[in-house]
Amino acid sequence: MKNKIIFFTRVPKVGTTKTRLYDFVSPEAAVEIQKKLMRKNYDILKNSKEELVVYHDGQSSDNEIMKNILEDREFSYQVGATLGDKMYNAIEIELRASDRVILLGSDIFNLQENMIYIAFEKLAEYDVVINPSVDGGYFLIGMKKAIKEVFNLPSYGDNTVLENLLAVCKEHELSYYLGESGLDIDTKEDLLSAETGYSNIELLGAGEYNINFTFDEAGLKKVLRINMKSQMNLENQIEYEYETLQLLKDSGVTPKPYDLITETTLLPYKYLTMEFLKGRVLDYKTDMKIAAYLLSKVHNIEYGKNNLINATNPFQLMFDECKQMSGEYIAWDKADEKVSNYIRAFLEKCQCLIPKEYTISNPCIINTELNSGNFLIGEGKEDSYIIDWEKALIGECEQDLAHFLAPTTTFWKTDIILSEKEINDFLKEYSSYRAFDRERFERYLIFNCLRGVTWCSMAFRQYSENDKMLMDAATFKKIASYIELEFLEKVSAYFK
Repeated sequence: MKNKIIFFTRVPKVGTTKTRLYDFVSPEAAVEIQKKLMRKNYDILKNSKEELVVYHDGQSSDNEIMKNILEDREFSYQVGATLGDKMYNAIEIELRASDRVILLGSDIFNLQENMIYIAFEKLAEYDVVINPSVDGGYFLIGMKKAIKEVFNLPSYGDNTVLENLLAVCKEHELSYYLGESGLDIDTKEDLLSAETGYSNIELLGAGEYNINFTFDEAGLKKVLRINMKSQMNLENQIEYEYETLQLLKDSGVTPKPYDLITETTLLPYKYLTMEFLKGRVLDYKTDMKIAAYLLSKVHNIEYGKNNLINATNPFQLMFDECKQMSGEYIAWDKADEKVSNYIRAFLEKCQCLIPKEYTISNPCIINTELNSGNFLIGEGKEDSYIIDWEKALIGECEQDLAHFLAPTTTFWKTDIILSEKEINDFLKEYSSYRAFDRERFERYLIFNCLRGVTWCSMAFRQYSENDKMLMDAATFKKIASYIELEFLEKVSAYFK
């Protein structure tokens, strides 16, 4: 009895390989993921001791690519108008000199050698052997007689493939055996499930630099957080955020961290897992007392030795960051000169306000990125939280207060600019929990206005040039509003 295995694969190329992952990883990273899966599964099939042939979807000119991934061997070519035609033709050809043939794809994550043995064993009893994939398709099909009808399905691109295949088998009175399911990696959720082993992974939300998912572990809902890019140009961005969460875990108002994963197999990112918290975004009209309490809890937390960045001269640090960000816009050949002039004027004003010598007073952990979306508000202050700690520093509470209240912050999510009375009322509430310096606050307020405008100018260029991994039309529209002349004129009042 002669058995044959067909390893059925695409030639990994940028632009055609794992394209459904392109909203999560780069095309080059998607190719590397495919290559790793191909090597892993090819090695399993070689060890099965059954005769193995490789069919790829390219031409002879692609054989060198394949040899670099697998090994120096002969390759066969997929022929047919549809995927179904290509699979049928490969099986029909190999059955001419074999008694039983199984065909399987190259990108199943959990392929095991015993799946191959069972498939050939069951072909002694059944007309067709099928191993489903969890997305509603199948990754392995075996037969001892080529049956054309099995491959004439309406579609191979949705979750009805297996259902349609079984309907065809029943219609033609073909006996079939369903083997163990496999995880076919097509989407970011598939990739994360394969990498982590977590179930029910769902997208929670994505920002400019981060993407969050929920998952279930032992019946408990948790968050998986990935940094796509570091705002602070750190190589260890996720480690930095994890350490921050560890320092804040006893505050009672931040997510508790669970695990930090820095060594991965397929995923080109490191990640952390943390507590899932419920709540709504902050309302500047109703939730300011809760916000004052939350910020004071963070600012009053006692911390020990740590690796967080110390803002030794925060005004110089903020100015240098703003100058770098605005420089990307000002140097752009499509920059609006009137906008550039506003930015230059803001920079000049802030440069004059940088102290030559500066001493941090009463240092604490600060968030530095406090818009309304960084708050989860519950029924009251005891079940409300501050989230997103990727850019924390050891600095002064006045910097956080100014960022939270600055017009460039409040306008970001809500189109709201707080009145002088609203700002004063908040500061009075906050002072009941922690003392602060009003003069320092006022200086930070100006610098935070500069930071909001210059960041948006940089982001506007990056979006315009499609230079961001996480693209969002609504975010781009808001970014663009920050460099409109009307808004810049309103903000200029803070620089008088």
